[in-house]
Amino acid sequence: MFRLPVRLLAAGSSILAAGSVAFAYVTNPFSRFTIVRNTYTARFVGGRLETVDHNDRLVLRQHPLWRALAYYTCAVNVLRTRYLTSPRSGATTVDGVISDIHALRFDPERLLLISGDQFSALFVRNLGVFYYPMLDRAIPGDESDWQARQLVYLQTVGYALGVFARQPELTTTIVATGPRAATCVDIYAYPSDTLYGMLYAVAALAGIEPARPVAYGADRHELATGEAAADLMACYGPALARHYATYRETVLDPATGLVRTDRPLSGAKDITRRASAFYDNVILWKTTQLAGRLGLVPVDEAAQAALKRRILATFWLPEQGHFLEDLSPEAIRGGYYSSDWLIVLATGFLDPADPAERDYFTRSVQHIRATGVAEPLAVKYQVDTRAHRQYPVVRLAAPSYGGDSVWSFWGMEYIKVLLLLHRATGEDGYLEEAGRQLAAYGTAMVRDGGFPEVYDTAGRMLTTPLYRSIRQTGWVIGFEQAREMYRAAGGH
Repeated sequence: MFRLPVRLLAAGSSILAAGSVAFAYVTNPFSRFTIVRNTYTARFVGGRLETVDHNDRLVLRQHPLWRALAYYTCAVNVLRTRYLTSPRSGATTVDGVISDIHALRFDPERLLLISGDQFSALFVRNLGVFYYPMLDRAIPGDESDWQARQLVYLQTVGYALGVFARQPELTTTIVATGPRAATCVDIYAYPSDTLYGMLYAVAALAGIEPARPVAYGADRHELATGEAAADLMACYGPALARHYATYRETVLDPATGLVRTDRPLSGAKDITRRASAFYDNVILWKTTQLAGRLGLVPVDEAAQAALKRRILATFWLPEQGHFLEDLSPEAIRGGYYSSDWLIVLATGFLDPADPAERDYFTRSVQHIRATGVAEPLAVKYQVDTRAHRQYPVVRLAAPSYGGDSVWSFWGMEYIKVLLLLHRATGEDGYLEEAGRQLAAYGTAMVRDGGFPEVYDTAGRMLTTPLYRSIRQTGWVIGFEQAREMYRAAGGH
């Protein structure tokens, strides 16, 4: 007599599962039949940039059930791209692969500038980290491509600002949960770099940040986003100032003047549990600098200089010749290295052209060469996996993901360091290594039909039973920047 209820329960469960999968599909901004609509749009009309801000139509869904659904859709997308789809470019040349990725990832008709594939949600840090070269005016491309890069970057930060103007606390991620609805969630922990991503993007749109480590060639394009950036600051500046005050109170330990060690933070290496990481401290320094430059807080150069000195004194390991990863007891005992120290380049925290700071770069490159961190491709996060340091879901799905896997973004930053050291010292070895790495990446791009986010220790696109790397990630913009810097340095 219990057969009917059991059958009904099974049918209901099947319907619920199918419905939730369908929901994950239609709320993916890059799916064919997405229901998600832009609330902040930008277009070029007659050569002039025009924006429309309908962020007042945004609806935030923050009930625990909505947050659970947001996490679920993220997980569904990871599995879907592992077993069902991993679109590849059919191009047979590096430039052909780049062109295909631009068409896929830098499409202003889509809602967001995302990494791609399983990461359909907006990780706001991407604006200031993985996509910081987007507005580099020296990267080649026709006018249509340049306009698309400006539009998709502007629309993404405009959307993020609209969401966080209504959200009392910053989160790592914004997940679309309806046509004009969003749910804010933290992937692992409170974000160290969400605010940085938004401030950097606005500053880049305004022309305050150059979108490249150093001038390396003639500008090919004119930046058209200055007025739009001013409008964003006029509308969302108060919310950004409020978030800066909360962010600083949350992450800063007044006793040490550094990022606190008793609260985990999510940064670019969010898969790893860390305590006051070097990366997070540099981001604090840069976020404060940007807040001052954008007029959100008073500029205090003396305090910035003091913070920089504290960071360098605390994290630099002169005997080992690299920066300490974080201030956890384990990291201190082991003298842990992590390649996200390379954030010093994009942020301008350190400059290879400054003789007083160059040793940090030359010694770190020596360490990388001696340990094989840049082989077979640049660069691994570290030479060993350290899976026990990673969050359980990462340890299960891809234990090497935040360990000895090769990250293409940090590889491009390493290549840029080599090129700037060649520029500063004249040593040909730096230029030769940069050329070798770029050539190896070019070969891999054609082989894999894209620019994967992560490679395994053998230099193949990372694939495990539960995870597959993004194949055509828009991080390729960093490869383009590094290649142009190499050409400007005389490489061929």
